[in-house]
Amino acid sequence: MKLKATIREEIHSDDKRVIVEFQGDENKRHFELHCTFNPYQQGLRKWDTWEFKIRLESEIFIDPKTEDKSYFTNLFCDQAAEVNSPYIK
Repeated sequence: MKLKATIREEIHSDDKRVIVEFQGDENKRHFELHCTFNPYQQGLRKWDTWEFKIRLESEIFIDPKTEDKSYFTNLFCDQAAEVNSPYIK
């Protein structure tokens, strides 16, 4: 799926993830987006808006004592395209 998001934290050269806020989220929550590419080399910067091609991957953890299951969903990005940047005039 493709979603637009604004980058909310600085990105460093060794990062493999970005923290984003998706457009249209009324609660303005921040999400961790794992990248299969280097976001720093791609040119992603704080406050930029990008369109991300996202896939979801689920992890299931089972508590060995209680056998209760916990489900976690990770967001992965394989491609990104810049939509808007406050740095470019």
